[in-house]
Amino acid sequence: MNRGCVVILVGMFVISSLGCVSMPRENDVRPSPSSSRSNSPRSSRSTPSEFLLPVSTLARDLVLQQRVAIRWQDREERFAAVLQKRGDELLLLGLGPMNSVGFTLTLDAEGVRFENRSGRALPFEPERILADVQRVFYPWIPAEQSCTDCEQFAVRGDLEISEKIGPERLLERRFVDLSGRRSGEIVIRFEDWLEVGSVPGRAILHNGWYGYELTVETSRVEELE
Repeated sequence: MNRGCVVILVGMFVISSLGCVSMPRENDVRPSPSSSRSNSPRSSRSTPSEFLLPVSTLARDLVLQQRVAIRWQDREERFAAVLQKRGDELLLLGLGPMNSVGFTLTLDAEGVRFENRSGRALPFEPERILADVQRVFYPWIPAEQSCTDCEQFAVRGDLEISEKIGPERLLERRFVDLSGRRSGEIVIRFEDWLEVGSVPGRAILHNGWYGYELTVETSRVEELE
């Protein structure tokens, strides 16, 4: 993989907003204080959950610069993010102040790999963070079913997906767990689509399974060769 571009997505960290072209040099990235010898990073690998798609389901290679807000119970956190998909790897790199590495989260053919240097636990499981990324930015219904001013449906495993399509763009996407293990729906509203990369400029995800809301605003898109 070309390390000149990375993905930065972080839960509960305020990070610098970085794009693919202007990524910090290796010497500019500092380990976080918690990654000292007395507190080494914690690493783990797990198999993808049933709700994760293969990375290559998204055919294009992209880097997205974003702002993210998460709300759950009576709490709210905001942070900057950059999301990258390249080839068969989806990578999330969380940065703290002065570009210190908070954590890395990778999805590839071998599964989910998570390394935490922050010294604090994430509020959600790594697989759930990746699943939300895919629910917003990945295609879930085959392109041959596409239409305008309509609703379309598909089933993937135990997931039923429905989409509301406007005159030009996707307006809303819903997920229902047909197995009955999770009640409620995951609902995503899409707004302000960007021409470059055909990416939503704003997406609001309400997770009725676990009771939280994500707002993702994308300000910059880089298409990778």
